[in-house]
Amino acid sequence: RTDRARMAAPPPPPQWQPQQEGVQQILQLLTEYRMPGVDQQQMYQRLQQCAKIPDFNNYLAFILTQGEGTQDEIRQTAGLLLKNNLKTGWQSTEPAHQAYIQRALLPALGHPNRFLRHTVGTALSMITRAVGPRGWPGLYTTLAQILEQPPDANHVDGALDCVYKACEELNGRLDEQVQGMPEGSAAGLLISRLLPLMANPDVGIRRTALGSVNLMVPSWPNTHAAAMDTYLQGLFQLANDGDNGVRKHVCSGIVSLLYRAPEKLVPNIRDVITYMIEMTNFGDEDVALESCEFWAAFCEADLDRDTVEVLREFTPKLIPMLLTNMAYAEDDEEVLNAEDDEANAGRADRDQDIKPSFRGQKDKGSGLGEGAGGEQGRDDDEYYDDDDDEEAAQWNLRKSSANGLDVMSNLFGDELLPMILPVVEQRLRDANWRLRESAILALGAVAEGCSGGLAQYVPQLIEFLVPSLDDARPMVRSIACWTLSRFSRWVVQMTFAPHPGDPAPPTAEQGKGFVNNILGGLLRRVVDHNKHVQAAACGALATFTQEIGEDVAPWLGPTVQALAQAIATYQRKNMRSVYDAVATLCESAGECVRTADVARALLPPLLQKWEAGGDAQPDLYNLLECVTSVVMGVGLGAQEYASPMFARALQLARHQLALREQAKANPDSDVPYEPDRVVAALDLLSGVADGMGAACEALIAANAPALREVMVACVSDPYSPGIRRSAFALVGDAAKSGAGAHVAASLPQIFECAAANLQPKMVQAYNMSVCNNACWSAGEIALAFPPETVAPYVPALCGAFVQVLNMTMINRSLGENAAIALGRFAARCPEQLASGFGELCGPWCGALRRLRDGQEKEQAFAGLVRLVQLNPQGAVGDQMVSMMNAIASWQFVRDQTLHANLLQLMQGYEQMLGAEQWAQLANALGPAVQRKLGNFANINQKR
Repeated sequence: RTDRARMAAPPPPPQWQPQQEGVQQILQLLTEYRMPGVDQQQMYQRLQQCAKIPDFNNYLAFILTQGEGTQDEIRQTAGLLLKNNLKTGWQSTEPAHQAYIQRALLPALGHPNRFLRHTVGTALSMITRAVGPRGWPGLYTTLAQILEQPPDANHVDGALDCVYKACEELNGRLDEQVQGMPEGSAAGLLISRLLPLMANPDVGIRRTALGSVNLMVPSWPNTHAAAMDTYLQGLFQLANDGDNGVRKHVCSGIVSLLYRAPEKLVPNIRDVITYMIEMTNFGDEDVALESCEFWAAFCEADLDRDTVEVLREFTPKLIPMLLTNMAYAEDDEEVLNAEDDEANAGRADRDQDIKPSFRGQKDKGSGLGEGAGGEQGRDDDEYYDDDDDEEAAQWNLRKSSANGLDVMSNLFGDELLPMILPVVEQRLRDANWRLRESAILALGAVAEGCSGGLAQYVPQLIEFLVPSLDDARPMVRSIACWTLSRFSRWVVQMTFAPHPGDPAPPTAEQGKGFVNNILGGLLRRVVDHNKHVQAAACGALATFTQEIGEDVAPWLGPTVQALAQAIATYQRKNMRSVYDAVATLCESAGECVRTADVARALLPPLLQKWEAGGDAQPDLYNLLECVTSVVMGVGLGAQEYASPMFARALQLARHQLALREQAKANPDSDVPYEPDRVVAALDLLSGVADGMGAACEALIAANAPALREVMVACVSDPYSPGIRRSAFALVGDAAKSGAGAHVAASLPQIFECAAANLQPKMVQAYNMSVCNNACWSAGEIALAFPPETVAPYVPALCGAFVQVLNMTMINRSLGENAAIALGRFAARCPEQLASGFGELCGPWCGALRRLRDGQEKEQAFAGLVRLVQLNPQGAVGDQMVSMMNAIASWQFVRDQTLHANLLQLMQGYEQMLGAEQWAQLANALGPAVQRKLGNFANINQKR
């Protein structure tokens, strides 16, 4: 009996039960939160403090689902707070609390109050977002059961609402195979229950069912391919539904099919196009907007030539319709806001006017673009992008029409101009500013797609557009900025790099006159009194300076002065726009900005912003990101500002790290720790080291103990990939600047963290930039330190590099960085790697062949040569094939010693293998590689 008792399973933990006192306290807090006149910020902070209590979300779930007798508004507030908490905190919630929340929410999908059951659906969708289809398969079986055998109308409505929201959160993931789930996946399970509901007599049911199926089209399971035909027939049957919401979803579904299965629409494409034109002209704005998305989708879909020809037949009717839709409506909110700004230019920005910003990646090393940041460049289509257009409340018919015209012009090209130009020409002369503005928008929309046909008119267009920059109406000034930026590539190319075949190329003097007029006009608008125009001008200036690059030199002075004035005078809302323009100029203009004059113009107003706002200002990240770009751009020109900047950035990082420790020690306290501020400080330190190079050595030496402390604390940060990413960048830049000796004492911790971040479980999308920078910084340290210093770390680090190279479907830039770092270590410490050469040769050479010619590739191949010299037998068979393919990837070897060593390597293997085996190797390589290897001795003579 004793043995049996010892083996018995422990009793299950008691289920969570709310304490009445806790319920009353939270109800009181929620009641106060909803009271008019209450300090919302203070209440929000109190609620954030409560969110740190482990079972706070349980109380919110209890109040939402079982709080009978409580006002419905209070219960809904509890549910929305629960949703916000689950969105970011589900994974850190204790399993027992997770189970309680799931048990509480599911039965409440059929709550009699529609607002409450929809709030339940919202909270459930946050859980699905966190765990995916495999994390809670029971949710989908429950939803399917309700839809198939509904207890009542409330349950159907609640289940459909939950399905729709889950589809929104899991876009593209619902076809994941889930073991044991009926029909294989959540998508398969739900589609078969939703399709019949598209014909339901209840308009709300068929509307939500159709919207849910639309969202599942991108992840439509192959096992249910036949159901796609049923779906299409359902769309056609609902095309003329009396409910505008259903019609909107019909249009959305047709657009989704164009991307997922365009062949389904081809047999009826003429009728579909006719229908979409009718809906684009439909009186309901939502229906018109959804149908207007069809035109861009059609042009981007993989359709055969005959199908494209059908759309071409409709362009005489379609183009005027799009042009009509591109004029602002009388009550457009964007216009009202801009006109209000015109009348109240000095009014202070409100906090709610400031949109959240999105952080760029600061990846180092191969395959990541020029310079340190790996910037991908500006998208000059951003006028259509709602995220970049801070005035627009939402995507609208005007923008969708302009985007459709843009994409269509890329498909049909200059043949659209006879339909567009007469309308544009007429509108440009119209007294109605809305029509003039829409004509300028149309010119910008087709600037790329119709560039050939427009080239002959560009001088006249510029002559018209530049004066439009001074129009009395702010929206005309704004759109003139954007449209001129759309022609910037043409102007720059025709002025500084004309092609012989270019139509009507301007003389050098004419071209510089165009640039002078455009830049002069944009700079006037950068200092415009209207905030809307300021933002548009900064965006256009950034596009233009990126296109013109180093050729901006003659206009650099006035450009820098205008930007300095903007930094000093803009209010908070547009500061991000000017920061972006400043950063783009410094990153694009090359050597011409590397002067003390540019530094003296730009850094003082930026540093004054930092001083005036302090380290707690909301936009500190954006400000320091801009300062970093300036420092890296001006290089030694920033020397007089370097010391105080470096010290203050280091102090900011240390202060935030101290706050992090306080927050860890007192999780219930309201410690103002901000990881983004650590990232900003690290990036600025890195930028100073990178921009100043060897001149930074004294700064690093003077701050070495504190800098090492920050480096170690940040490369080992357990929470923030952004902090680890920027910390490894700082490590590498410090080593690269020649100041590595001052951080040598921390190499064991740094290398340990680098290897840890390259383990398979860490090579994930969220951590990829950390992996890249860990590889890159390790390779920079290998170059900067004597071999005996780095030798103890070779086994662990190089083992991690090889592990990365052996992974399937590895991120290309990470594979290249690992190959370069491995080569650098091999060149410095070849004896430690030579014995394992045979195992690493194949995957290593596979990555080496993908590298672009340059110094990093030369350093990597120098390591390859050293290992071959020590262990030539390591590369045999397939490894030899990989090595020869890698050598054949060279177009030009700048390092003459390396070139000679590679020739000697091939000759040595030819002698070692003998004629017969060498001939077999040649056959395995193929004719193209054979030719390249045969010409390798003369490769550099092609230059």
